[in-house]
Amino acid sequence: MLSSPERLTTQRPDQKPANDAENRSPWVSFKNRPAPKRGERVRVYRNLNNGQYSVRALQGPHKGLVLGYAPAIELTDANLIVREKTRLKAVEQGVRNVHAWSEGIFESCCDHPPASVTTKQLRVTYFPFIKSHFFLRSRPDQTITRIDHAWAYQADIWLSAPPAPQKPIGD
Repeated sequence: MLSSPERLTTQRPDQKPANDAENRSPWVSFKNRPAPKRGERVRVYRNLNNGQYSVRALQGPHKGLVLGYAPAIELTDANLIVREKTRLKAVEQGVRNVHAWSEGIFESCCDHPPASVTTKQLRVTYFPFIKSHFFLRSRPDQTITRIDHAWAYQADIWLSAPPAPQKPIGD
């Protein structure tokens, strides 16, 4: 008979959850799903309910499912994607929804990017009610569709180096 809450979990007693304070990881699992492994392809988007970043698997046994959340997600080799039809619906209704994200290679999750990144202030952002694409905060006229190395953090994507020249959407 199950008499203690510990016996109701699927976790082994010797395992530490990814969000355990002793482990110091900011990862919060969704439905006991594992954190992505370094090198796995993921989709990352800002969760409108908790302010963190949701991570959805693009490969493996949990493909297509949200794995969990973290305050900052490090990605490499990523594309920034906006679904225009859904964006227009959000603009028309005045209600935000998930229609923009980054798909790339998961490197790590953390509480915040390194200071070497945040001091550069190379930030890509997205405002669906103002522009239909991601853009560099310091140069709103510059469309950004691809990033080599960055952290999704707070309301932005923080770049580790200036973005390579990119063609505007539609060219």
